[in-house]
Amino acid sequence: MGFVTLKQIAEIAGVSVNTVSRALNGKPDINENTRQRVLKVAKQLGYVPNRSALSLKKQKTHIVGVIIEDNANPFWAEVLKGVESAAKSHGYHVILVNTSRSYENEVEGIQMLLERRVDGILIAPNQEKYGDLLELKRLGVPFVIMGRHIKEFEDLNIPMVYSDEVRGGYIATKHLIERGCKRIAFAGAQPYNTASIERCEGYKKALKEAGMEVNKELIKTGGIEIEGGYKSVMELLESKMPFDGVFAYNDLMAFGVLKALKESKLRVPEDVKVVGYDDISYSSLITPALTTMRMRKKTIGRLSFESLLMPTKKIVLKTDLIVRESTGG
Repeated sequence: MGFVTLKQIAEIAGVSVNTVSRALNGKPDINENTRQRVLKVAKQLGYVPNRSALSLKKQKTHIVGVIIEDNANPFWAEVLKGVESAAKSHGYHVILVNTSRSYENEVEGIQMLLERRVDGILIAPNQEKYGDLLELKRLGVPFVIMGRHIKEFEDLNIPMVYSDEVRGGYIATKHLIERGCKRIAFAGAQPYNTASIERCEGYKKALKEAGMEVNKELIKTGGIEIEGGYKSVMELLESKMPFDGVFAYNDLMAFGVLKALKESKLRVPEDVKVVGYDDISYSSLITPALTTMRMRKKTIGRLSFESLLMPTKKIVLKTDLIVRESTGG
């Protein structure tokens, strides 16, 4: 069975094809009784608008692309909810691309979205390289950097929506200091991850302010999920490097930290206190419940989408400390 045409509706409704078109598109210069008759016939026949034809006519697809590393990650799942909610309220649809933290997948994803003529792209970049983003800028494709602060892009007027990571890292570390920690480790992400770099900057700032040494041997990088946090702590333990606090790049890494400490017979928070980052849904459910920095995840998604419609140079959001059992809260 083929799609219902305007001509078929016109024949049954007893009007011209032009009248059917104007009725379906909400044009004002049509008799209301006629409009209702056309709409009733269209509904009875199961008429589906030809969005492809409309997009060709208006040069708009009302589709946006979203590129993230992994929507199975609870953090990005919440950001995506914010994007989808905002997109729906403005009459847009979303095409999702997962990159699995691969630059090559990111490049392929951008190409696919451009071929589908999306109206814009929201992207949480891999950050190994920026050639693909600079090419988008050269082509004049609207896009927004989501959840990352890239200093090199500030002078290029590329919209960015991100959290104040330096402040977040500072608050998390200061909390551990206030809870009596003297040797605090930082379990970070990949060395090129700007969020991790800035959280570490806040970590160092808090240590220096408290007159404490910044020991490079207590700073581990390379992970981003549970395995990364686990590996960071095991490396510290194997090196006999003493520590009584851990600030993890995100909650998933913090879960790995807790796992490693438990296996090593170290008690949390009595022997080691732990702070995560993101406040994903599981953080309050594990044992001990995780102290963490709460990010406005859905807000990041919503504001990123809105920045496509009305470009803003940058939007910086606050994070809040949520104290739970892992630091004795």
